[in-house]
Amino acid sequence: MAGQQIALRYRRLAVQAALTLVIATPIGVLAAGDTEIGVVAAYRPPADRFTFVRAPRDEAVPVRIGTVVMAGDRITLPARASLVIQLANGSTKELGPGEHKIPDSGALGKLAAVFHSISGVFDDEFRHEGLAGSRGNEQCAAEGREVESIAVPILAPGARIVAGDRDLPLAWRGGCAPFVVTVLAGGQKLVHRESIEGRQIRLDDVPLVPGRYLVVITDADGRRFEAPLEAVSQGPALPTEIAADTSSLGVTAQSIWLAQHEDGRWRLESFERLRPLIRAGDPLAGTIGDGVLWGKAAR
Repeated sequence: MAGQQIALRYRRLAVQAALTLVIATPIGVLAAGDTEIGVVAAYRPPADRFTFVRAPRDEAVPVRIGTVVMAGDRITLPARASLVIQLANGSTKELGPGEHKIPDSGALGKLAAVFHSISGVFDDEFRHEGLAGSRGNEQCAAEGREVESIAVPILAPGARIVAGDRDLPLAWRGGCAPFVVTVLAGGQKLVHRESIEGRQIRLDDVPLVPGRYLVVITDADGRRFEAPLEAVSQGPALPTEIAADTSSLGVTAQSIWLAQHEDGRWRLESFERLRPLIRAGDPLAGTIGDGVLWGKAAR
């Protein structure tokens, strides 16, 4: 346990150091030919592992969701593979099977530092596992397999949300369907939903005034999850260097920052910031949104 806590502490410090670049690094400090031009938004098949080859030392850079892509990066994709890069200029570039060299198309600038920190808040393998287990009661049907306790990644310890009529997107792992979801205010039921067969629900227009609430999820066998949720009058101030950026990558960077801020307490606000992009079909926002719902909470 002590070793795990030390590892998590160093991981958090590494994320904070990367985010410091958002404040400290001026645009344009990269050498010619090293322009950071976009980020990986999606790749197929999801279980495969690809790498960019990066000059000048032919460095192998693993392809993951949110990997920062540089002009001049080279990649070879096998048959039936594909890769989508979301570019700083607002467009997307899709690569199919074959050899590719990434052209220059405009710099990410200060957004790059946020995407370099993405590993601190996003675990793609963990996300895929959560999505795979989200439909019905597969875990309960497996003979001889112990049922996992219920865990809700978006509700990190000390979770916070800005007060108002708010939608609460909840997704969880473990337990056996059907589920019951309740939001309590002062011991009284504010929202109550029964007979939930999957492991995901959105509670619409929940009237949250500033104060403390309790989110409770129970399963068919009486397993119980509960987490406090605090509604506050306003959220945290974003770093000034990204706060006014309304581009799709800018908004996604804001969401990533919120997802890791204060040990993940603002993941609900992180997901809310992505919702317009998700509805518009933005590939990176959709994947990051899944990660905020299903991924490991920042620690």
